[in-house]
Amino acid sequence: MAIFPKGSSKLPSGKEPSVDPLLGSFAHYEDNAAVILAVVVSTKKDKLGILNIRGRELELAASRLYLLPGKEPVGASGQAARVEAIKALQARIDAEADKLNVEELWGFVCEEARAFSISELCKSYFGSDEVAQHAGMRVALIREKIHFKREKDLFEPRPTHVVEDLRRAEEARRKKAAVRDATIEFLSQRLRDSSLPVPLEAQDNILLMEEVAAGIQHSDPGRQKEGRELVHAACDALSIAQHGNIEKQAFELLEKVGFFHRDTNLSLIRHSIPLSFDSESAKESRAYEPAQAVDTLPPHEKGFRKDLTRLHAITIDDSSTKDMDDAITLDRSRDGWTLGIHITDVSCAVLPETHLDRVARRRATSLYCADQTINMLPEELSDLKLSLRQGEVRLCISVILQLNSSLEVVHSEVLPSCIRVAQRLSYDDVDRLLEEGDSTLLTLHEIAAACEARRISSGAMRVHKREAVPFKESDDSIRLLEIDEDSPARILVSEMMVLANQVMAEFAAKHHIPVLFRGQERPEDSAPAGQQEAPEGPAKDFSARTKLKKSTVTFEPQWHAGLGLAAYIQATSPIRRYLDLCHQRQFVSYLRSGKPWATRAELEEIFHEVEAHLQAATVASRETRRYWLMRYLEQRERAKPIVGTVVRLDLKTPLVELDEAYLTIFARVPKGTRIGAQLSFRISSIDPRGDTIRLEALA
Repeated sequence: MAIFPKGSSKLPSGKEPSVDPLLGSFAHYEDNAAVILAVVVSTKKDKLGILNIRGRELELAASRLYLLPGKEPVGASGQAARVEAIKALQARIDAEADKLNVEELWGFVCEEARAFSISELCKSYFGSDEVAQHAGMRVALIREKIHFKREKDLFEPRPTHVVEDLRRAEEARRKKAAVRDATIEFLSQRLRDSSLPVPLEAQDNILLMEEVAAGIQHSDPGRQKEGRELVHAACDALSIAQHGNIEKQAFELLEKVGFFHRDTNLSLIRHSIPLSFDSESAKESRAYEPAQAVDTLPPHEKGFRKDLTRLHAITIDDSSTKDMDDAITLDRSRDGWTLGIHITDVSCAVLPETHLDRVARRRATSLYCADQTINMLPEELSDLKLSLRQGEVRLCISVILQLNSSLEVVHSEVLPSCIRVAQRLSYDDVDRLLEEGDSTLLTLHEIAAACEARRISSGAMRVHKREAVPFKESDDSIRLLEIDEDSPARILVSEMMVLANQVMAEFAAKHHIPVLFRGQERPEDSAPAGQQEAPEGPAKDFSARTKLKKSTVTFEPQWHAGLGLAAYIQATSPIRRYLDLCHQRQFVSYLRSGKPWATRAELEEIFHEVEAHLQAATVASRETRRYWLMRYLEQRERAKPIVGTVVRLDLKTPLVELDEAYLTIFARVPKGTRIGAQLSFRISSIDPRGDTIRLEALA
């Protein structure tokens, strides 16, 4: 607002301001929060011509000027002389602003709950309203926003409690600015030495920049803005060119200073997946010591567990698997066979409400990536002390089934046990031994086939899925392992686990043990347009998968259409899944005392907490797998065609499933292409981190 003259913001009633008296008056105007000193040199209707301290002449609306109670010295004529006069006054104003004690001024007037003009404050504080003091006080009050609230050209002292709040906020801002400066200095040092550890005060800022790179959208806009500003400031300070969007800039910055590398997994950051275990987790892991033999078990376990170490137990997993949590035994009985499915007892090592238990609950599940495994439990437990390693005694929960000569289950029980794995086999080993006629494995496969046949007769669905698992080699190349879910070995293991989970579900239902039953509705008969005529092969398999309903979770047994079972739970992977561990605790507690570990309400509360983390882990796993499959396609010879099957035509852009990677990609196809058609494509461009790929159909 203009002040005419001497700090008064009002004109005499009914009078227009005299123009000539304004000439030579000093004035303030504000530009991008800067308060700039000038002198009035001309008038024109509602505008005033000014000369500012920088020697520039401007025309501004009178409303933009704040006239100060003083004029340029008599005889100051000519631009150079006027600029010198302005500079001389500015020096005096700066001195007055610097020495003004705003808190002391506030103390003089804070009892009065009203707004003051600068002239009033000057007369109260200085006893006069001299131009340098007036302008200095105004600059100081505009600059210092804690003690006074500005209302246009007036300043109102804030209440004491507001001042205290603003002081704390200002102190926090200063500390944050200092930390930001220290972070940028640290980053400049990291450019020269990437081995430097992150100082404690910079850790949150590094995390913030990682979140920017991962594209995390915060509910707090302030943190979002802070992260973007930090990236820009760091790039400016380190002379790093800022190309592309802010996410790309943050990634390149962190890559240059050695925190990121080409394949840094942004999905893990985006979904807050913990990558390492703290010292307390390691301490609790070291504290658990498995028994070396049945005789060395503590009394409460020796009397509780059934000794099954005489049985020939085998594990069947991928050759790279370290966290083996299930084993199988098979013995001849008088009327048929005794089948044992043994699940390592994680509940004996990870006790409820311990630090390690809370860590496992937060992680919810293990993740298996191309370049790393992110375990739910520390490796000392998951890969060593709890894993069913060959030759070592392990505590287990065993499902024991009696089968007649027709391979029908005539009796089942769930019991605590001790086993010793006699033989470790891979899926490839089992497929080979089956071809060679291994009698035990052949019988196990026959049992599995009989179980599957019974489920299918009850309505179970077999949905074929082609899958390739990516692995990162030491030379950074990507290798794909094709998984044949229909191989005899995988069917054998899959059916054993389904059978064990079915028996434990029926046991829980019979004994009223609260567990999370899994169910699934039958799919709709109708298929989306464009898929009704899908021929046998990838397109038909894709159509079948898209029609599947999501599984549901309840505390009562429910029909599982996909498996053809009336009751089913997940309890066979307690090393890898937290809810499986909870189920195991339920069974162990019931078998030991006749009472479950958790009530239905307690288990429901745990489920809702874990489910949120589980969903995040599932999305991160899916995104991670897709990234590595894209990386495989990126390294693949570009000129070499790749075959894709058209699996959907009802979308704006057709969906194609590529061979080799078994990855679904949107791609344009020739007009008239039918669902299920196999086409050859060329990869014209690909960006794994941006999740973009462009295919061109070859004639």
